[in-house]
Amino acid sequence: MNYHPDRIFDQHRPLCLASSSPRRKDLLEHFGLEFFTLLPETDESRKDGEGAEPFVRRVAVEKARKIFQDSTKFPEQTIILSGDTIVLLEGDILGKPKEEQEARKMIEQLNGKTHQVTTAYVVLDTSNGEELIHHVSTQVTFRDLDAKQKEWYLALGEGLDKAGAYSIQGYGSFLVTGIEGSFNNVVGFPIEQVLETLLKRGWISLRSPKNNG
Repeated sequence: MNYHPDRIFDQHRPLCLASSSPRRKDLLEHFGLEFFTLLPETDESRKDGEGAEPFVRRVAVEKARKIFQDSTKFPEQTIILSGDTIVLLEGDILGKPKEEQEARKMIEQLNGKTHQVTTAYVVLDTSNGEELIHHVSTQVTFRDLDAKQKEWYLALGEGLDKAGAYSIQGYGSFLVTGIEGSFNNVVGFPIEQVLETLLKRGWISLRSPKNNG
């Protein structure tokens, strides 16, 4: 892989991100990883009677496998990284609102309560088809917002097309009074765990500080 002066890892395998999420891209770029992106076309609807954790793990797996089917189109020994994130409140999954009224309903539901954000991620080795499947959960507590505060946030439009109708890395941080677990998980990827997985397999390694310029 090419040298990058700001890189803190040496990268030993090509990496494919099976997602178009700008948040996930930003997390990988923050740590100087080189990757290319492909968007898998999969059915992300929940099956009847399917639990929240099995659901998010299945969707993440299906995304990685969909890309793997086309693995002849990219470099040998590529590592595929896929993920799926859900917001869970009292047993109900809150998806991505399409319009403001739907977002308003979600913010009302979350107001003053603690909910769970779960991300499943899959690391698939295209050299042998091996799949490493993990999931991480974070507890997020919303402050008790008044009507003016809720309408202020909704008017920003930031939460549209984001699970749970808010963006923790944006102005939505104002809505939150406490987090237990990985903040990055709520953003889109538990990047600290993803990096640990890549390190344990030897697909990346720590770069010596003396090699960084």
